[in-house]
Amino acid sequence: MSDGRELMARLGPSTVKFDTGRGGAPDLTNQDIAAALGMVPAGLGRELLEALWWPDSGMRRSQQLRQAVIALVAPEYVRQQQALNVARTEFGIAKACMGWAGGPVTDAQRIEHRKAEVRLEATRALCWPNNTMEQLGVLAKAIVEEMSTCGCCRACQGLRIQAAKDGTGIVECEACGGAGVEARSGRERAAAIGADHSAYRRYWQPVYEWMLEHMRAAESIAARDFNRMVSRAA
Repeated sequence: MSDGRELMARLGPSTVKFDTGRGGAPDLTNQDIAAALGMVPAGLGRELLEALWWPDSGMRRSQQLRQAVIALVAPEYVRQQQALNVARTEFGIAKACMGWAGGPVTDAQRIEHRKAEVRLEATRALCWPNNTMEQLGVLAKAIVEEMSTCGCCRACQGLRIQAAKDGTGIVECEACGGAGVEARSGRERAAAIGADHSAYRRYWQPVYEWMLEHMRAAESIAARDFNRMVSRAA
């Protein structure tokens, strides 16, 4: 069994009885599927797996998904803010040292001041918007919706790789960046989070793409664990 994600749809309400035996090797029952899911480690990946492939459960567990997304993003946001505070402090120190106590400003002080200024600007450029945590729900909703609707990459057919143009071997698919699925355009993502395209590109694209990459990776790991458990039960 290459991918058992779709089996999770059987856990939702249905008027069709899927777990009736057909003779020969026994079919997987809903209990088997639920047990396999229960063996997937708790965390963001499992919450995304349920939200994407078992929507009824995903809606009931929205609080757990919210907590998992916060646990993913908050440490990185805090790390960025700490790095920015350090850069600001270093710049302030360099500025204070120039002409200390009315003395002359030296070339060495000017050089250090400029280096600190460059580090501050570079650090600031890498930081996500100040209101990232306030917008986290909007971002997460748009990303989950993108993950649930985007199909396989047409260029690599979901394989994530392609033949190198120079014929030297296999490389990561350029069209999907190795994700294996089609990507929404920047305009589509901007609309999904209620921002104009220029604001998305300037402020939100880095955090959106970071979250999407990490959420896809977490769901992929959880799906791998689920598939393994399903295979054991089959």
